[in-house]
Amino acid sequence: MNSKQLIFDRRHIELDYDNQCLVVREPPHGVRTLPLRYIRRIVCVHGVTLTSSLLGQLWRRGIDFIALNPRDSENSFGLYPDQQQQVQRRCQQYQWQQYQGQQGNEHSRSIARTLCRHRLQQQLRYLAQQPSDDATDELMRQLSGLQAQMANAIHTDALRGLEGTAQRLMFQYWRGCLPAHLGFEKRQRRPPPDPVNALLSLTYTIAMQEAIRQCKAVGLDSQLGFYHRVTHGRHSLACDLMEVARPQCEQWVVELLNQGIINQRHFSVPKQRGQGCRLGKAGRALYYQHLASAMPTWQTQLAAAARWVARKVDQHSNTHNNNQQHNNLQNNHREDSGTTQEATYA
Repeated sequence: MNSKQLIFDRRHIELDYDNQCLVVREPPHGVRTLPLRYIRRIVCVHGVTLTSSLLGQLWRRGIDFIALNPRDSENSFGLYPDQQQQVQRRCQQYQWQQYQGQQGNEHSRSIARTLCRHRLQQQLRYLAQQPSDDATDELMRQLSGLQAQMANAIHTDALRGLEGTAQRLMFQYWRGCLPAHLGFEKRQRRPPPDPVNALLSLTYTIAMQEAIRQCKAVGLDSQLGFYHRVTHGRHSLACDLMEVARPQCEQWVVELLNQGIINQRHFSVPKQRGQGCRLGKAGRALYYQHLASAMPTWQTQLAAAARWVARKVDQHSNTHNNNQQHNNLQNNHREDSGTTQEATYA
C-alpha cells in the first residue's frame, strides 16, 4: 500500500492517536482508523480538533501536518519534521544574510538570477507550444529580452523590477486566455475578487507549503531567502523556490477553468465590498481530486530546486573551509618557525 496524503475539508472532525493508528471521529459517520505507516501527509482545511499525542506521533514518524486557511493564506502553516541536520548549510545562509543590506552579496544574487531566469524559461517554453500569433510572438520577444537583462542584473532590486514586469505581462496573457465572464482583470491577493484569483491564491498556498517542506528536507532554513526579502513570518527561501513552480501552477489553474472542470457556479459571490470570492464545497472536492495528479510534478520541481540551492551553499562552504584550513596551516607554520628561532637564539 502506497503512502497517502489525507485532506480533511469538513468541520466537526476530531483526530486522535491510538495503537499505531490515526483515529478519525466524524459525527454522524462514527469512528474510522488508518495505520500511520500508510500516511505521508495530513492536510486540514477547516477547523479540526486534534490531540497533542497525535501531533507527537506525526513528528516522530516524519509525517507532515498542514493547516490551510482558505480565507487568509498568511495564516496557513505546516509542521514538518526535520529530515536533515545540515547545520553548516544554515550557518552559511545566516552569514550571507549579513550582506543583504548592501544589495546582497554575489552568491545570493547568482542564485536569485538563476531562479528568476528559470521561471521565464518555463513560460517561454509554454508559449512556444501555443498557436503562433502576433501577440504571442511579441510577448515571447519581451520575455526573452527581460530574461537576458536578468543575467546582467547587478542589484537584487533591479532583478525584482525585471521579474515584476515579466509577471505583469504573463497575467495580461492569462487574462486573454480566460473567459471574460470570470472577471479576471489583474492579480489581486487579498481579498481575491474573482474565481481566477481565488484559485491562484489557494494553489499558491498549497505549493508554498510544499516548498517549505523541501527546504527542510535538505537542511535549509526556509525563512532565509536569497531573492525575497526576509520579513517577519515569511518563508523567504520557500518564496524563492516558488519561482520555479509558479508557471506550472498558473497553467494548471487556467486549464481547470478553460476546460470547465471548475466554473463560476463553484464560487461564492462577495456580498459586500471587502469580501473575497471563495471556492465552495463542491468546487473544493473537484479541486482536490485534480490536484492529486498535478502535485507530484510540482513536488519534483521544488525538490530539484531545493537540492540545487543546497549544492550551491555547500560549494561555497567547502571553498571557504578549504581556504580557512590553508590559512590555518600557514599561520601554524609561522608560529612553529617563530618558536624554533626563539629556541635557537636562546
